[in-house]
Amino acid sequence: MIHNSFRDWVVADVLPLREKNPKWHRLDGEPGGGNRNVVGKFRHANRVWVVHGDTRFDPIVRAYEAMNSGTVEDPFTIRHAKVRDCLDLVPQLKVPKQPKYFYVYG
Repeated sequence: MIHNSFRDWVVADVLPLREKNPKWHRLDGEPGGGNRNVVGKFRHANRVWVVHGDTRFDPIVRAYEAMNSGTVEDPFTIRHAKVRDCLDLVPQLKVPKQPKYFYVYG
């Protein structure tokens, strides 16, 4: 299913998954390693974005809460790469010296 927005995806899929599995750090429940399986899709900036299973809850929830609190209107920036574009958090939502743990591609 493709959700109409990031917010819709978080409410429908991410928050219930986190509540059901409070010990998980990632969407796939694995402790580490890559996982390119698509676990979510949402629309943002007139595009469909796919989320990989190795994405962690923390950056998703940070972006969601920043949107809801009005801290930022759009928590994302689009980075252009050789193969495909990806979403990244805006600088004020990043944790210094920490990997992004947010694997969302368009």
